[in-house]
Amino acid sequence: MKTYWSIPGPKDAHGGTCLAFYKYDGSNLRFEWSSKLGWYRFGTRYQVVTPDHYHWGPAFPLFLETLAERFEQVFRDNPAYRRIERATVYCEFFGPSSFAGYHDWNEPKELVVIDVSIHKRGIVLPADFVSNFGHIRCAEVVYEGPFDRKFVEDVRAGQYVNGEGVVAKGIKLGKNKSAQHGLWMSKVKTTAWLNELKRRAAESEQFQQALQENWEEQGIF
Repeated sequence: MKTYWSIPGPKDAHGGTCLAFYKYDGSNLRFEWSSKLGWYRFGTRYQVVTPDHYHWGPAFPLFLETLAERFEQVFRDNPAYRRIERATVYCEFFGPSSFAGYHDWNEPKELVVIDVSIHKRGIVLPADFVSNFGHIRCAEVVYEGPFDRKFVEDVRAGQYVNGEGVVAKGIKLGKNKSAQHGLWMSKVKTTAWLNELKRRAAESEQFQQALQENWEEQGIF
């Protein structure tokens, strides 16, 4: 299974025009589909797991019940996907109390789609993701425009989201400024969420590593 990207903070972004998606505060899970086998495996970001796993196992039947059929319909009916062999759907898995990768395992969880990767093509580009899969339970677009200092400051101030932040996605342009040259992504966190992480890290060691990682990642450019 293709591992999801490690998304940098704003200081490492390529800039330009972007679509910014609401960032859900959960854990990244992936679900793989094959034209021959259907939905045949799933896992966390780095590990393939089975449906009997204590923590992650319930995510698989939840995906099958709520999302699988709708993706199969796109793969079947949309000409852009009819002949694909495999696809990986990436989701955030979270509950009401989920925060910085930690969960209350007694709470009900939900899945929101954040990206789709097509075998031999890579991650679906942002506009195509919205156009082709936006009718499914996907992360919503909260901003479209330039990825610049003002945008970053506005996200941090909570202008676009009240939760963790956003994931901005854009296309790197070729030398002629018109050819699609590849996808870039950047995470921007809200100040309120970062402050809450600092508060929790001061009270519990389990959040200290997350605090250090986010502090380094979120340096202002």
